[in-house]
Amino acid sequence: MQPEPDLMVERRSRFRYPLRLSVKYRTLSEGPSLVGVGRTINVSSRGFLISSSQSNITAGSRLQLTVDWPSLLHGITPLQLVVYCRVTRSVPAEFAVEL
Repeated sequence: MQPEPDLMVERRSRFRYPLRLSVKYRTLSEGPSLVGVGRTINVSSRGFLISSSQSNITAGSRLQLTVDWPSLLHGITPLQLVVYCRVTRSVPAEFAVEL
């Protein structure tokens, strides 16, 4: 007997925050870089789920992400978070990265 879907336990090790932030990314592999834009779907302390209209990002790719952070420095200056990460899964229109 399968448990009811609403009774299933969350198996993720980190809580996801549903933040919609603008993202720019580029691949860090040899050869020509792939560059794209997207938006986060959710954010955790270990990674991001990103939606993008480009479907050429594959699992295992290494990326540099630049995320427009939602707060301002001293209430004035926009901040960007720049991280290096690895794509853990990819489906059309979205991909997940681990920091």
